[in-house]
Amino acid sequence: MSPLLDASSYQLGSASIPFVVAAVALGMVLSYAIFMRGAPQLRVPVLIFAGGLLPFVIGSGLAVAAPTDEAAVAFFRVAIPPVPLATAGGMAFQLALAQQLRAKRWLVGLAAAISLSFLIAGWATTLAVDAVIVTRSGLRFFSPGPLVAPAATGVALLAIVGTLTAIRALRVETSAVRRRQLSSGILALGVAFMGLVDVLLAYGIGWAPVSWLFVAAGALLMLRSILIDDLLRARAVDSRAPIAIGAALITAGVAWMVSVRLLPDVDGWTAAVPVLGAVLAARLAVGLGARVWTIRPGGEGPLDRLAAQYAGQIHQIATIAEIAARTTEVLDLGLGARSVVVVPARDDWSWRRSDGAALDDAATPDPLLVPWLVEHGRPVWRGELDGLDLDDLRAPLERLLAGLHAQLLVPLVARDDLVGLLVILERSSGRALRRGELRLVEIVAERLAPTLQFVRVAAEVAARAEVAREVELAAAVQTAFVPRPEPIITPAAQVLGTWQPTSRCGGDWWGCYSLPAQRSLIVIGDVTGTGVAAAMVTAAAKGACDVAVRVMGDAFELTTLLSSLDIAVRRVGAGRFHLTCFAAVLDPAAGQVHFANAGHVVPYVCRATAGDSGTPIALTALVARGNPLGAGTAPVTREASRPLEPGDVLVWYTDGLVECRGPDGNQFGDRRLQRALRRLDPARLDPTSVHAFLAAELAAYLGGLPPGDDMTLVVARVEAPSPAAVRPS
Repeated sequence: MSPLLDASSYQLGSASIPFVVAAVALGMVLSYAIFMRGAPQLRVPVLIFAGGLLPFVIGSGLAVAAPTDEAAVAFFRVAIPPVPLATAGGMAFQLALAQQLRAKRWLVGLAAAISLSFLIAGWATTLAVDAVIVTRSGLRFFSPGPLVAPAATGVALLAIVGTLTAIRALRVETSAVRRRQLSSGILALGVAFMGLVDVLLAYGIGWAPVSWLFVAAGALLMLRSILIDDLLRARAVDSRAPIAIGAALITAGVAWMVSVRLLPDVDGWTAAVPVLGAVLAARLAVGLGARVWTIRPGGEGPLDRLAAQYAGQIHQIATIAEIAARTTEVLDLGLGARSVVVVPARDDWSWRRSDGAALDDAATPDPLLVPWLVEHGRPVWRGELDGLDLDDLRAPLERLLAGLHAQLLVPLVARDDLVGLLVILERSSGRALRRGELRLVEIVAERLAPTLQFVRVAAEVAARAEVAREVELAAAVQTAFVPRPEPIITPAAQVLGTWQPTSRCGGDWWGCYSLPAQRSLIVIGDVTGTGVAAAMVTAAAKGACDVAVRVMGDAFELTTLLSSLDIAVRRVGAGRFHLTCFAAVLDPAAGQVHFANAGHVVPYVCRATAGDSGTPIALTALVARGNPLGAGTAPVTREASRPLEPGDVLVWYTDGLVECRGPDGNQFGDRRLQRALRRLDPARLDPTSVHAFLAAELAAYLGGLPPGDDMTLVVARVEAPSPAAVRPS
């Protein structure tokens, strides 16, 4: 029968006590690693490391006290082969701690393959442990097989690679918490790796095994770092870890009491059944006691009450700043950690704090990272980036976490939209979140995301309503100062004009004024742009025109009028808006039209001709040079004059008329307008008929399409002067 199946082989002596201490220390590390949540890329290597060393210290402790050399060889053959696997786990842990696990996964795979090969060969053959030898202290130790030397060399190289990688990461790390965690991990594993010195005993060098000392010291250092520095950087520490350790110690004590004190005369495996029953009873008692101790009515803990209070209040707050202030207050009370809420700007790719302050580039999420955060939807821990499938997004995510000084980054997602980020800042202590604290963060994030979405939508709706009111007001103002689409009778002419903006309000305007001596002033203008801003500039220009006409009276001059309009547009538009304008004074008594142009399109004079001329309508363009108003320089305008006869028809328009496009994509154009004017009926040259004809031509060309710009059309027919107005020649 194999010594491993012989109960008499399992004896402990005074030489086994050091190995028992090391086993207990490793068992505590193993228990905490099992019962911690999160950080799997850190926990799994620790489990492999501790799980590989545990058979070594247990087997070595049994081997040194074994009753026969045959039993000692069997125990050593179980204990020695897992050591390379434990070293590979330690190296993987250091790589993960340095956040290089994914980058060097090929090295981890190679180490795992070599370690598993040695494990299988060591358990199945004598290539690892050949026999036992007695050291100079009188203790048994294993005699090495042919695989031990290359395995020891590989183990040493793995330990060196992992340690150097962690040291390099420590040298460039800026976070105090991360530096403490890295230094703790390096120290703990470095001390444990020093236990490899016992390999020299297999070759007759040394006095007694000391690996238990280094393994126990390394395990205790790691346990200290787990509890104080959160070496595993777990999302939450499960309270079952200390309970499980306590249960293991109690059941071990019960098993020892039953086997040694109550059943001293029962040999071998006969005592296994009552010992197993006693162990199960002790485990059940510990479990029930722990359950009773941890049971409490739901919702009565302080964090539960805080979460319920937050959930009841958050939806009543109307501004992002107040929501963020309440959130940070709750998390500060519940976690003892500072937090920040950041939200995206509505008009660009920038991000802002809740108080409106813009974040710098390092603390702003990369636009390519935003879709990943929406899809991920879960908290991102700074120490768990190796466990995420990031590829080229890892660098911007690391930069974001560092820029925000975040221990935990929670994407706030509502309806597949990233409405903000909840940032839990690094604590000076480095302590990870416990289970209740993590639950508080989850509840806060669940309530915060839809609340931010609602507030943002409400703000957008309010802003749109405000814009609608402004547009309504601007449209009402503009409608009031633009003449109604009805014929206007003046001593000099009959005038009819229409105005068609592309939106509720626009940048076109026109006006008709009566001047002394039976003269009439027709002004038409076009402000660059459309919408409310352009309408406000046109309102200023129209007001300035009204005032100038009233103030100048008999001394009216076109160039003075355009200078006044230039000043008004420059003051209101601040150089961002320009005004093209054409002003004409109809003087039938003098038989003249005086006009000045400030960058506007050229109007036409239509005159009926004799029937034998071949063309019933003769066209004359009122050409004058001038630059647009409001450009920041003094207007360059010159007054010009042309003869005018009673019955002549003048047509003014804005560029929206000739630049509108039909279904074929071509503009209506100035030549098409000229051809339409030449087709006018000489017998129907009244403003109403001419306006209706031109409107029909334009509508037929557009074919139902909307015009692309504001469009104004003004038609005037010159009247014969009254006898009192005729000036002597």
